[in-house]
Amino acid sequence: MVLRWYDFFARRPVWLAGGLALVLVVAALGATRLSFSEDILGMLPREDPAVAETRLALARFRGLERMVVALENDNPDALARDVDEAGARLASVPGVRAVMARLGDEAGRDIAALYPGKAPLLFDEPMRQAVAGRLTTAEFERRLQQHLDRQAGSEGISVADSFRGDPFGLDELVLRRFERLNSGFSGSLVGGRLFSADHRMAVVMVEPDFPAVDTGRGLGFVADVRAVLAGLPGGSQAHLIGAHASAADNATVLRRDLHLTIAASAAGVLLLFLVAFRSVTPMLLAALSAGFGFAVAMGTQAWARGEISALSAGFAGVLMAISLDCAIHLSAAFAGLGGSRDERARGALRHVALPSSLAVLTTIVAVATLRLSSFDGLHQLCELGIVGMAAALAFSLLAGPQLLRKAGPMPKSESVLGRLLGMAEAGRTRLRRVLLGLAGLATVGATVLLPTVGFDGDVQNLDGKSARTREAETRVQSAFASGGLRRTLVVSGGNTLDEALRECDLAARALFARGATYESAAWVLPARQTQRENLARWRAWFTEDRIAEIKNIMAHARATRPDGAEVRFGEAVLERRFAAFFAALRVAEEPQLLDAEALRARPLWALVGGFVQEREGRFWVGTTAQVPHDRLGDLRAELASALVVNKSVLVSRVVALIQRDLALMGGLSLALVVGLVWLTFRRARETLIALVPVLGSLLWTLGAMGALGIEFNIINTLVTVFIAGLGIDYGVFFVQTWRECDDPAQAPARLRVAGTGVLLAALVNLAGFGALSLAGHPALFSVGITTLLGIASSLGLTLFVVPTLLELCGRRDK
Repeated sequence: MVLRWYDFFARRPVWLAGGLALVLVVAALGATRLSFSEDILGMLPREDPAVAETRLALARFRGLERMVVALENDNPDALARDVDEAGARLASVPGVRAVMARLGDEAGRDIAALYPGKAPLLFDEPMRQAVAGRLTTAEFERRLQQHLDRQAGSEGISVADSFRGDPFGLDELVLRRFERLNSGFSGSLVGGRLFSADHRMAVVMVEPDFPAVDTGRGLGFVADVRAVLAGLPGGSQAHLIGAHASAADNATVLRRDLHLTIAASAAGVLLLFLVAFRSVTPMLLAALSAGFGFAVAMGTQAWARGEISALSAGFAGVLMAISLDCAIHLSAAFAGLGGSRDERARGALRHVALPSSLAVLTTIVAVATLRLSSFDGLHQLCELGIVGMAAALAFSLLAGPQLLRKAGPMPKSESVLGRLLGMAEAGRTRLRRVLLGLAGLATVGATVLLPTVGFDGDVQNLDGKSARTREAETRVQSAFASGGLRRTLVVSGGNTLDEALRECDLAARALFARGATYESAAWVLPARQTQRENLARWRAWFTEDRIAEIKNIMAHARATRPDGAEVRFGEAVLERRFAAFFAALRVAEEPQLLDAEALRARPLWALVGGFVQEREGRFWVGTTAQVPHDRLGDLRAELASALVVNKSVLVSRVVALIQRDLALMGGLSLALVVGLVWLTFRRARETLIALVPVLGSLLWTLGAMGALGIEFNIINTLVTVFIAGLGIDYGVFFVQTWRECDDPAQAPARLRVAGTGVLLAALVNLAGFGALSLAGHPALFSVGITTLLGIASSLGLTLFVVPTLLELCGRRDK
């Protein structure tokens, strides 16, 4: 059939060129409507509950995308001045929407004016426990002594008034609740600035006006931020952390790695083709074949979906490398035959068409199992891979012979690769039983190492954060001792701000009941309904009996005036001198509720507003918490209307899905490939020999990964499909070439030509994708090193084990 198409297009080359051009035009038109998604979460299963909650929470609450600037200085005074200077400089950087360097005097005065006397409205369970801890004789004696000492100074009258109205400092407890709004950083507010416990580090919050995924703006933005923070007057060192800093690091390292790996792989591939064929035509054929397949795949995806994951598209390009094999085998066969160009083109097509078609077909069957994966990104990769490989094969078989007929390499040209393969073949013939024994030992060793292979489901470990950013994260987490960067996120929503705050209050109650520490707007701005409940709790708790107990506590206190006179209070004196305090405990007058909508226009909203987002006509309030893992299940059950996202839960789920997919897709693809190869060869012996490269390479690769400590992740899991595809191609091609030999004497020569093609194809793939092992980006490196191990294993088994097994078992009966 393919020879008929060859003859047809040889007589009508315009038809072939026109048909291919038409396909490319249709694909190009589709590509104009194709959009790329850079969201790595888009690779994960959209319907999985853990993934769905994470995506929704991050979409609705963007507060996690704030950039954190941590300033470090051994001098607290210089550090405080640099915080103010950094805030002023950062405010002038293009792309900055807001900066929170310190709680300004205006906001501080706003809090001081609004919150005194609001303890009854904030009297939740944490507040009740804090108040109960204050109502002791020791506490009253301490504060009374402070009052007497300060009263002797110039501010005596004001001190007396404040002490009589609040002798236990309940308003101080209210104001301290604002320290719980530290965005996950356990520090203290000093002069309105957020300091670490040792006062050697302070943080400045920066809110950019663009998302972190916009790395085009992000690179310049991060560079500008670093520039303005250089040379602060006090000598403070600036550390940048957050999504924007990480995204900029990723973009930088990806660009550097791509330049390096593309240059290295291009140079390596060019050199290999020139050494193998001393002609650029085979390289042009391979490039056109893979390019045509990729273009058709992307165009088909554009017409079918309109959007595709950038990662899926990238790995589809990796899969296209498998389709290079047909073009390489065709060129190798063409160069190894004699006769006219037309005779050589026909002979090469006759020798290569069936083995290459079988190899690609088995690979397509293996890739098709990706459609059963839990990961949405693999579904797209499946579609891209199948269409792309089929299109590339069609191009190679239809256009390849025509191109070689016009400008193929010279005949019978013994290349360096051919001579190297001849030397390897001679060594294999002499040591074939030794090599089989070594291969068996390697297989046993790899099997023993299989249990050591790990699974890493944390997608954050695949980003390309620089060493500087990773060190900054470590230093900030250590200084603030909170793990604030790795917490559970609870997102509560409502149609109005008050409704969202009510849901946030319920989340705070549930978290407190489970012993969690949390940062939440509920500390200082509960919903109106919650405030009424807190007020009712206050009234129920401060009964006349409890007030009598408090008077008794105060009556037992002793203090000393500066002149040495002892101070104590009788019950009658207490009621008279602290009348305002006891009136506040009894809540004689209904206090004015805190109005969240009104507070949005006040200076103190700078502290609270970071927890609130308004998106798509609804309000969302975020709460960050440290929750014991064994409490997350019942927390989700209680907060059914909220989104609860925990990194460790997501990681565990992704690991479980990776393990499931490896077992399912690996087992099913193996069964399908075995069945297809059996239907092709109809002999168990040849079927098993053809499967040696794929089974052995996967086993050896896994064993080597275990020995080297390389873990499986969502990215290099895809590479196993690539490795399996190459192993299938090599094994089927060798066995089919052996079967097509009419005379046993032809077998060595035919296998040597096939081996040259396999060797060149493997070396091209090693140069193209093994170069990724030079990358600094974790995702690219994991792909490169896994591919390197897999291709090397497949090549060794194909060249040294498969021919030996064929010779030992004998060729098939005719």
